[in-house]
Amino acid sequence: MSNFRSFFVKLNNIDKKHFFLDDEESHHIINVLRLKIDDKIYLIDGFGTAYSAIIDHISKEKVSGKITNVFPGFGEPKCEINLAIGIIKPSRMRWVIEKSTECGVSNIFPIQMDRSNKYHSINLERYQAIIKSSVKQCARSRIPIIYKPQHLNDWISSQDNSQIIVCAQNSNNKISDVQKLLSTNYNKISLIIGPEGHFSDKEISLLESYKATFISLGKRRLRTETAAVSALSIINQLINGD
Repeated sequence: MSNFRSFFVKLNNIDKKHFFLDDEESHHIINVLRLKIDDKIYLIDGFGTAYSAIIDHISKEKVSGKITNVFPGFGEPKCEINLAIGIIKPSRMRWVIEKSTECGVSNIFPIQMDRSNKYHSINLERYQAIIKSSVKQCARSRIPIIYKPQHLNDWISSQDNSQIIVCAQNSNNKISDVQKLLSTNYNKISLIIGPEGHFSDKEISLLESYKATFISLGKRRLRTETAAVSALSIINQLINGD
């Protein structure tokens, strides 16, 4: 889709033939972009479907129109990709949330680790707004979810039927080796990025007990947020050809 000018639409505001937008999106169309009747737009429901549409009615505060095509799974990876990341400073966390959304992440889990920054108050509402804005910018159709911070052992015990991939500098496995794992049947990948102080021995033992695969991103030591975005980008390339 070229010129992907997209707007969020609530599920109860759309059917197979018609749509109408809420006040915020209608205001943006009417007063900011100044679109007109018969202009083409794209709609995102936030749950994995995009729609092409044509505006056929503009009132003072409302925009509505007709659906011309439906695109299930538009802009989404072939499998669920979760990111568990050691807690970092808020400004850096905002950056990694935005960029990991662009790289196709499905869910984000801030993790308290032995050597990560101590838990700080996380504004989930603010972070979710960053995610939503990034979804529009990068032409996805599903809004990822960011969860409350949790400890590593709590997170990993919830990762049933997931291939766990750990980014660790001292691993002999290259990230390109992940393609061998992905050649088997899989529905979910859980990528975990440690803090800049590295994983503790206890955490490594825990990850090994869950049969996690350890991979290296190269010889250079990367910041936590750089490692997250680099790994997500490469994994997307391997599984989706993105």
